[in-house]
Amino acid sequence: MRFIIKNSSTGCERVGILTEFFKKTSAVIETPTAVLLTQGGSVVHLTAEVLSKVFPKPHLLWVPLSNSIHLEHGLKAQGEGLAKFAGLQDHFTCVTLQNMNEITPSGHFENDKVPLWTKHGKKMLTADRYMDLMEVFKPDIILAIADGRTSLVEGSKRILKSIERTGNMLHVCVKRYKESKELQNSCLIGVVVGTGIPKKCDISIENVLNYKDVLGGVALSGLTDGSEEFSMDQLQPLAEIFQRIGDAIPKELLHIVEGCWNPAVILTAVECGWDLFDNSYAVKLANLGHALTLNFDVTKDNVNPYLLDLNDECYKDEFVPILCGCECLSCKKHTRAYVRHLLNTREMLASVLLTIHNLHHFDQMFYHARRHINSNTFVVYKKHIIKQYELYEKLQVKSDSIETVNQNPHVKKSRMNEVSDYTNSNST
Repeated sequence: MRFIIKNSSTGCERVGILTEFFKKTSAVIETPTAVLLTQGGSVVHLTAEVLSKVFPKPHLLWVPLSNSIHLEHGLKAQGEGLAKFAGLQDHFTCVTLQNMNEITPSGHFENDKVPLWTKHGKKMLTADRYMDLMEVFKPDIILAIADGRTSLVEGSKRILKSIERTGNMLHVCVKRYKESKELQNSCLIGVVVGTGIPKKCDISIENVLNYKDVLGGVALSGLTDGSEEFSMDQLQPLAEIFQRIGDAIPKELLHIVEGCWNPAVILTAVECGWDLFDNSYAVKLANLGHALTLNFDVTKDNVNPYLLDLNDECYKDEFVPILCGCECLSCKKHTRAYVRHLLNTREMLASVLLTIHNLHHFDQMFYHARRHINSNTFVVYKKHIIKQYELYEKLQVKSDSIETVNQNPHVKKSRMNEVSDYTNSNST
């Protein structure tokens, strides 16, 4: 696989392509883009046939080892890699250790080993064992094993251990990668950790750059341990991390960000030159019964909410598409009322329809991002999307405040007046 930068905007944001994949040299994937989250080798909630209708062109598949390691024996018997085994041979796979959207127990580390939390419990992996699995899975892109499940507020001692462990394991991964005949058609990605402490993170960056001639890219981990909900107060600190680390990494390398991030964070990272993201955020929303409804037209004020909670009874009589004008399969054939009915009766089809819509809509967000980068108008587009998220957060605060007042008959009258004033000021 080869990464080529096609166009850079006035800032650090850029449009690139992934091409020259071994099994399909003519395939081209444009970046920035999202990688499709899989479970057990298949895209979450979608069969191979449905996936081919949602994404008819080759796409990258995000494969956390935590939910696919049980495929090892079948993959060994078949011998042709994960994509062929899962019936997704027209797509390309990117294997990593954990799904960063999942909450896992803290600790459980050993020297040069990290825990892999699976549905069958904990498995301790060394770098050698990890690369053994990569030779079986035969992915197109390999994220080196790393101790990256740390938050930005992690203590210094934990961060130092994370950096030391990750550096030692990267050395083994590179050595095995260079020696392996099975992995010569794969691209190895180094992982930067310890992002919460700049001086310590510089050590991790240096460890990765020692192998820049071997690596095809760099992934950024250590931003979250999966237990925290993002707030707009964190956007500026994250922007500084994206910029600082992005500037330290050679531009010709592919830049990857791990984690379940909303569009505000993703577009901030894109502005700092990052290229690949997993789409676990879109899947997470679908599992909650939420539909993305972003407005991508920067010339029009947004009249729709950032997302719809289709569990709400208010949608039971809305016989309109999830999002008017959306070209996804769900919006072409089904209504908000029907999806709300499926959620209310706990039918699995609700998750399928919402996943189809959210994945399509998430992909459209990147399509418009690339278009604006090419037109040197990305900053306007980013502000337009972030404004919608900020409005959504304010509405959530307002809704929670009103609910608190309604549920507590003894609340002070001044508090009720405060909520009323907030509501009136934001409705004009």
